[in-house]
Amino acid sequence: MDSFPCTKCSQCCRNVGKVIANSPNLPQKIQDLISIFPYEVKPDGSCSMLLDDGICKVYNHRPIICNIKLTASIFNYDLTEWYRINADMCNTYIREAGLSDDYLVKFEKSAEKTIKTYEEGRISPRKKRRRKNSPKTS
Repeated sequence: MDSFPCTKCSQCCRNVGKVIANSPNLPQKIQDLISIFPYEVKPDGSCSMLLDDGICKVYNHRPIICNIKLTASIFNYDLTEWYRINADMCNTYIREAGLSDDYLVKFEKSAEKTIKTYEEGRISPRKKRRRKNSPKTS
């Protein structure tokens, strides 16, 4: 799986305060990255870089801790497993916020499809084709 199946609910950015408050319970590597989080946390617990429309103002230059794929590499986590861990946390925040199930990260389904596609080497089975000049077979 190349990229995390983010549903753009922005709940990760709205819960930065919870993550920071919970950091003593997380592995030391994660605590270290959280400790250097460069942005202010608003009184409601959201990141100060989160715009009103739910878009990150600094997404292309976001902190390392906000980059799921990069943190998997830094922590030497299997990318699929790290995505699964993050998907679980996303879905917890989405449910807590009372958002529509449309926002839930459907990781299992997309991971299975990606793995199956990779194993097949293509999106769907190949159709048998005849060449224009080949004889017909019955």
